[in-house]
Amino acid sequence: MKYSCFIFLWLLGISVWLVSCTKGDAFKKYMEGGEITYPGRVDTVLVQPGYERIQLLLVPGNDPLVTKFRIFWNSNADSLEVPVKQHSGKDTLPVLIPALHEGNYNFTIYSYDKDNNRSVIVNVFGTAYGKSYAGTLVNRTLKSVEQSPDGKQIILLWGEPAGGEQGIEVSYVGAGGTTQKVIAHPGDARTVLPDYTERSKLTYRSMYKPDTTAFEFFYPEPSAVTLPAFERELSKAGFKVLPLPTDVKDGGYGWLIDYLWDNNYDVPGFATQSVIPCWFTIDAGAAAPLSRFKLWQAADRLYNQENVKTFELYGSNNPAPDGSWNSWSLIGSYESVKPSGLPTGQQTDDDIAFAKNGESFSVPTGTTAFRYYRFRLLTNWGNAQFMTMGECTFYTHSKN
Repeated sequence: MKYSCFIFLWLLGISVWLVSCTKGDAFKKYMEGGEITYPGRVDTVLVQPGYERIQLLLVPGNDPLVTKFRIFWNSNADSLEVPVKQHSGKDTLPVLIPALHEGNYNFTIYSYDKDNNRSVIVNVFGTAYGKSYAGTLVNRTLKSVEQSPDGKQIILLWGEPAGGEQGIEVSYVGAGGTTQKVIAHPGDARTVLPDYTERSKLTYRSMYKPDTTAFEFFYPEPSAVTLPAFERELSKAGFKVLPLPTDVKDGGYGWLIDYLWDNNYDVPGFATQSVIPCWFTIDAGAAAPLSRFKLWQAADRLYNQENVKTFELYGSNNPAPDGSWNSWSLIGSYESVKPSGLPTGQQTDDDIAFAKNGESFSVPTGTTAFRYYRFRLLTNWGNAQFMTMGECTFYTHSKN
């Protein structure tokens, strides 16, 4: 029995010794070449989508031994090496991944030290957008292009923005001949260009981002308009009545002819005596070649009652003192229109907006520059016994 125990203990000792030797050899093999070193991995990665590209913002971390990052994508088929210079832990390193197809991407990022030791893995995901997304975008409607009263500025009036729009980029040619850019914000209904080159092209395109993290804007194809020729309002400061013997007079009730150029587009306006047809004369203070003129109806009776419907405009630089027509030249015959064409007493919201904006009437190109203008009023909208008008504005292409 004692002999059997001795044999058992001897065999157990031999087994422990063999196991110890085996483990020691394995550890020595594992430690060959020194300890394994893992450089500090990138601390934070922000992924920002772009147009067929993605930008990664890397926050390196605090390991001063990191000398570079390597970024892999497309199942490690593509990669990019990014050198790392001295940095603080708060530095941000932007890395642009270009030439990507539209779609989702998984990026693998490793840090390396000078001995090419590699950190543990960091994975991030991002999306590159392209033509498919851009094809869904639309430009905001440009409702109208207007000029300031002095003709020196352009005023752009915008419609409502589409969902997700973050502004409008406007490109135009300034007065000096150089291209200018302005940004209209999403809430802007009106953009004023401080100067411009007449008859030049203006382009505009709405700005979008597919999400709030995108690092660049996306645009639909630009829209274009041609800016108008220079045109300014004739100053009304020098306007006055030229009372000629045959001209109609104010009809009373406080509706005076002078109200035709007081820049008040509400009532009262001008009402004539009960004479049809009738005429009156304006002294504009200086001669200028007209490009067009606008008339506003009396605002309390649009397309109705005494508001003028058909009329003629004449010009002269030397009116006959007796009020005769011998010294007057016909500029044009005109008729006020209602856009809807509805019968008198019926009108749409568009009809009302059209009238309140003033009705524009063209003047033939090359018309002589006149100082005096004579309106001959022929008919009104309601077949009434006298005539009413709200406001009158003349325009010219002359810069003098």
